[in-house]
Amino acid sequence: MLGILGGMGPLATIDFMQKVVLGSQVGCDQEHIPILVHNVPQIPDRTRFILSGGEDPFPAMLDGLRRLEASGASCVVIPCNTAHYWFERLQAETSMIMISILDCVLEEVALRGLHKVGIMATSATVSAGMYQKRLEQQGCEAIIPDELNQERMMAAIYAVKAGRMAEGTEMMEAIFASLQEQGAEAVVLGCTEIPVGLARLALEQPELCLDATALLANACVYWYYDSHALAA
Repeated sequence: MLGILGGMGPLATIDFMQKVVLGSQVGCDQEHIPILVHNVPQIPDRTRFILSGGEDPFPAMLDGLRRLEASGASCVVIPCNTAHYWFERLQAETSMIMISILDCVLEEVALRGLHKVGIMATSATVSAGMYQKRLEQQGCEAIIPDELNQERMMAAIYAVKAGRMAEGTEMMEAIFASLQEQGAEAVVLGCTEIPVGLARLALEQPELCLDATALLANACVYWYYDSHALAA
């Protein structure tokens, strides 16, 4: 059973679940992936903690992980890029399989043979170099927004979280275009609110987007049907 450590935020969790369901090639309800969801938005803000301190979200995430494990999940994913700051610590606390959203994106970059990739993500994800370091390790240049555009990026993310979709989308599209102008062959949508705000662009120009949410969903679909084929 697939476990989702969600709520970071709720819209992003729904977007991820929809992509898992739509990505499953099935003929009836019973063939879909069984999913357990821990959707608790009260987990403290990940970006705020990483950048300026405050309440540590790790205990709340660990509690969610343990609840999923106790409920029967055998694989857990976290549809929140910034929460992967704690991925190794969480993995060390469980014997369940955990699929990393970062791994999914890096594998897609390698598969496409990209050499120059833009990063749209929270200020915490960018500040921690979560994508930049790993991209550079595989010989890919990472392009990040300048300071002003990164501030706009955070405003756009929080606008989507608050349901102000048009406002968030407008800012995100401008930042996306800026990264393209700097030579990005594709752009990592590296915060799970970003594919929500850029849904139309990602649908119309998928070759320009590295939708972290969709890539994680695809990995979950592969994990479930591959593991069940082996067990059959």
